[in-house]
Amino acid sequence: MIRINKNIIFLGIVSFLTDLSSEMIFPVLPLFLDHILKASKFEIGIIEGAAEFTASFLKVFSGYISDRLGRKKAVVVAGYTISAFTKPLLYFAGSWKDVLVLRVIERTGKGIRTSPRDALISHYAQKEKSGRSFGFHRGMDTLGAVFGTLLAFFFLLFLGESESTFRLIFLISFFPALISVLILIVFVKESPQAEKRLKKFSPRELPSDFYKLLTLQVLFSVFSMNYAFMILKANSIGVSIGFIPVVYLLYNIVYAFSSYPAGFFSDRYGKGLTLSITYLLFSATAFVFTINHPFFAWIGFVFYGLFMAGNEVVSRAVISDLVHEKLKGTAYGIYHTAIGISVFTSTSLAGFLWDKFGGDIPFYTAGFGSLFLSFLCFRILKV
Repeated sequence: MIRINKNIIFLGIVSFLTDLSSEMIFPVLPLFLDHILKASKFEIGIIEGAAEFTASFLKVFSGYISDRLGRKKAVVVAGYTISAFTKPLLYFAGSWKDVLVLRVIERTGKGIRTSPRDALISHYAQKEKSGRSFGFHRGMDTLGAVFGTLLAFFFLLFLGESESTFRLIFLISFFPALISVLILIVFVKESPQAEKRLKKFSPRELPSDFYKLLTLQVLFSVFSMNYAFMILKANSIGVSIGFIPVVYLLYNIVYAFSSYPAGFFSDRYGKGLTLSITYLLFSATAFVFTINHPFFAWIGFVFYGLFMAGNEVVSRAVISDLVHEKLKGTAYGIYHTAIGISVFTSTSLAGFLWDKFGGDIPFYTAGFGSLFLSFLCFRILKV
C-alpha cells in the first residue's frame, strides 16, 4: 500500500484550515462592500483584479527566491503568516479603499507561499505517486473551502445579514488561519534538498516537456473561463439567485472529492492522457451550459468540479516529475504567473464576447477550443 508522506498530510491540513478561513470571507466580502461600504461594482472589480494580479505576479519571484535560498519552508511560513494576520483587519475597514489595501496584502501572502509550497510537496512526493500527493493536498484545500462557505452561510442565517455579522466573520476567520501557521511551523519539516541552492537560472535548464505543458495550459487558460461566468450563465438559464450558493457548494464538493482519484488515475495511466481528459471534460462543461434549462447548469457544475480536480492536480504533478529538485520553485513560479496572466486575458475575452455576441458564444468558443487542445495534448505530452 502506497502511503502519502506525513509532511504532505500536514501541508494538506494547513491548506484545509487556510481555505476554511479564506472561504468564510470571500463569498461574503462582495456583499459587505456592496451593502455596508456602498462600493460600486467598478470599485469591487478593481479590488478583485488588483488582488489576483498581485498574487500571480509574485509567484514567479517567490519560487525563484526559494530556490536561491535553498529553503522552501521559511518562504511558505512567511506567506501564510501575512495572509493570516491580514484577514481580521477587515473588521476595521471603513471604506472600499481599506478593503483594497488589505486584499492586496492578503493576496501578497498567497503569491509568496504558492510556488515554494508546491515545490515542498514535490520534494516529499515520490515520482510514482506525485499525482496522489498533489491530489490529496488539493482535495484538502477544496474541502476547507466547502466548510468555510458553510460556516459563513450559517453565521448569516442565524445572526442575520447585518454589519456586525460581517465583521464578526472577519474576526473569527483569523483563528483557523493562525492554527494553520502554527501547524506549519511545528509539524512540517524543511525539504531534504534544502542545501541544494540555485546559483543561477537559465530557461534552457528546464526540460522541453515543461514548456509543452506550459504552452498547452496557457492556450487552454485563454480559451477557458472562470466560475463567475458559469454562475452568470446558470442564473440566465433559470437557476434562481437563492440557489446559486448551493450550486457553487456542489462544485466545491465534487472538486474536493475528485482530486485524489484524479491524481491516482494520472499515476496509473499517465499524466498526459489524464490532462487530455480534463480538457475534454471542460469542453463538455462549456457545451452543457449552452442548453437552455436549469437542470443542465447543475450538471455543468458537476463536470466543472471534475475538470478542476484533474487540471489543478495533474499540472502540478507533471512539473514535479519533470523538473530538477533545485529548479522546482522557479518552475512552479513561472507556471503560476503565466497561467495567472492568461486567466486575466481569458476573463476579459469572455466578457467581451458575451457583451458583443450573447451569452452562448463564449461557451461555444471555450468548448471547441478545449476539444482541439484535448487532441493536441494527447498527441504531444507524453508523460
